[in-house]
Amino acid sequence: MDQISNYKHKIDFLLSNDTFQAQTAVKQKPNVCNECNRKRKFFDESHQYTLIIGNRIAGKMVFVPFEQFKNVEYIAEGGFIVLKKLNNSKSITSKELNELKVFHEFSLNSKYRSNVTNVGIYFGITQDPVTKDIMILMPYYYNSGDLIHYLSNDFYNINWKTKLCNLRDIIYGLKNIHIVHIIHRDFHSGNIFFDKNNSTYIGDLGISKSATESIDNNNENYGIIPYMAPEMFQRQKYTEASDIYSFSMIMWEFIIGRRSFWNRAHDAE
Repeated sequence: MDQISNYKHKIDFLLSNDTFQAQTAVKQKPNVCNECNRKRKFFDESHQYTLIIGNRIAGKMVFVPFEQFKNVEYIAEGGFIVLKKLNNSKSITSKELNELKVFHEFSLNSKYRSNVTNVGIYFGITQDPVTKDIMILMPYYYNSGDLIHYLSNDFYNINWKTKLCNLRDIIYGLKNIHIVHIIHRDFHSGNIFFDKNNSTYIGDLGISKSATESIDNNNENYGIIPYMAPEMFQRQKYTEASDIYSFSMIMWEFIIGRRSFWNRAHDAE
C-alpha cells in the first residue's frame, strides 16, 4: 500500500500497532480496517501510545489537539519542543509515515528497551486544522543543531577525545537501529543532532525500512550522494552495510572537517 487516502485513517495508523512492513523483528497485530469493522476510534485526546524515552518507559504518546498550542512559529534558538510538519499530508505515503512507525517498532521491543538511546524520540502528534498536515512533537536539539553545523562552527576547537566520544555515540545509536533489523537508508551528518548536554541523536528515520522487508524497489535510490555506498549506484538493495558505509563518510567528516568529495560536482543521474 503506497498511500493512505483518508486523514482519519492516517492518524489511526500512526496511533495503532499496525505497520506496512512484513517479517519485522517485532510481533505485530494483524492489519485490520477498523472503519470497515465499525470499531475505529476517531482521533481525540483519548488516543495514547507507549513511548520509550532514554532507558525507561516515561509515559504515553498522545494526539494533542492543535488548539492547545499557542504562538506557533518557526523554530527560534532556545526552544524545547518543535512541531515537525509532514507537508502535503493529503498525499503522504506509507513510506513517509515510517518515521513514526519505525520508532514504534523499536520502542515496543521490550528486549531492547534499555538500549533505546542515541536515537531521536517523539512525544506525540497533532494536526493542523486548516491544512490537515500531520505534525510530530519532538525535542528541539538546540545546543549545536546538527553535525554539519557542529563541525563547521567549531571544528578546530573540538579535541580528538570529544570527536571519538561523538563517533562512539553515533555508532551506538546506529547499532541500536540495526539490532531490531531496521536500515536507516539516509544516514548523513544532517541527520545527527546534539542536545544541550552535547549528546548525539540519530534522527529523520523517514525512509527507514525493515531489513527483513520482503519487497524492496531496487529502482529507488535515496540519500545524499557522498554518503551513499557504491552499490547503491548499481541499483542494489539497501543493507545494514550501506548504513555502515555512510558512517565511514561521517568519520571522514570528523577528520577533515568537510563532507567527502565536497569539491566535486555530483551528477544526480
